[in-house]
Amino acid sequence: MQGAGILVMPGVVLTCAHVVASAVGAGRDRPAAAPAGPVLIDAPGYPDSSAGAASVVPGGWFPGPLSGGSEGDLAVLRTAWSPPEDLLPARVGPCGDPDRREVSAYGHPPGVPDGLWASARLAGRGGPQRDWIQLEGLSAAGARIGHGFSGAGVWDPAGRRVIGMITAAYTDQQAKVAWMLPLEAAARMWPPLSPTVGPPGSATPQRVPKPPSDKDQFALADALLDVPLIEEDGAAALRRLLPTRIRRTLRSSPRLRLQLFYIVQGCADHRGGRQALLDALRLLDDESAPASAALGLFKELWPTTPGDETP
Repeated sequence: MQGAGILVMPGVVLTCAHVVASAVGAGRDRPAAAPAGPVLIDAPGYPDSSAGAASVVPGGWFPGPLSGGSEGDLAVLRTAWSPPEDLLPARVGPCGDPDRREVSAYGHPPGVPDGLWASARLAGRGGPQRDWIQLEGLSAAGARIGHGFSGAGVWDPAGRRVIGMITAAYTDQQAKVAWMLPLEAAARMWPPLSPTVGPPGSATPQRVPKPPSDKDQFALADALLDVPLIEEDGAAALRRLLPTRIRRTLRSSPRLRLQLFYIVQGCADHRGGRQALLDALRLLDDESAPASAALGLFKELWPTTPGDETP
């Protein structure tokens, strides 16, 4: 595996130009022109899905400064490959001011084919290219952003969106320093991305409720598990009552407790998801004591912020 990529819209993947060059055997130091041949892409975490071919779109090749180019090390790929049904484009947005937010990225370093997470902090603008933003690793014990992370999306947990793409890492492994291309810069380079990314002013959404922790999400799942109508049909009716935009993103499990955790987790990933789940629960059961207890626990563990919808 040469690197990673970001599915930003159906059939369109962003990655680094040097990742594509390496995949076709051109080498990082010779990607002046877009390779004519396709590269193979797949979906980590979906072992039953086969790989598909992707090619650089016309006008979607920007070799980076470490390869002799002048722009941010970006390749825009288009593919006719049909990904798994529940694999949807990433929620993306602009980075905005690199204000030392904590972020994370999922890469595929050598020896870890299934990938792993690495955490970092946005340190500020700088590096080999004017648009790049420097990342600093958070601890000595965590994974380092290095080989195998190129092209990976940089996830901003505060905004709950992908805000950049890993482009390079400092060769001194003790430093734990890397760089990313913010997505608003990628949109300037490839304008069709602009409507998806949005303007820089939208980098930090306002009044987004803080999602519950994984521990609290499991506690909420357990509360839902106690509701008789949910237990009887394996949460099928609860899922059907959720909006399509949320329902189609939910993971599934034959274990009901894990299934309910995925429902809570999926709702936490969407603006308005908390209210949608509460509305679904009330439509399903607004009388039983377990349902009332679950609603009370939601108020305790997953409160809203001023201006948000309230139950």
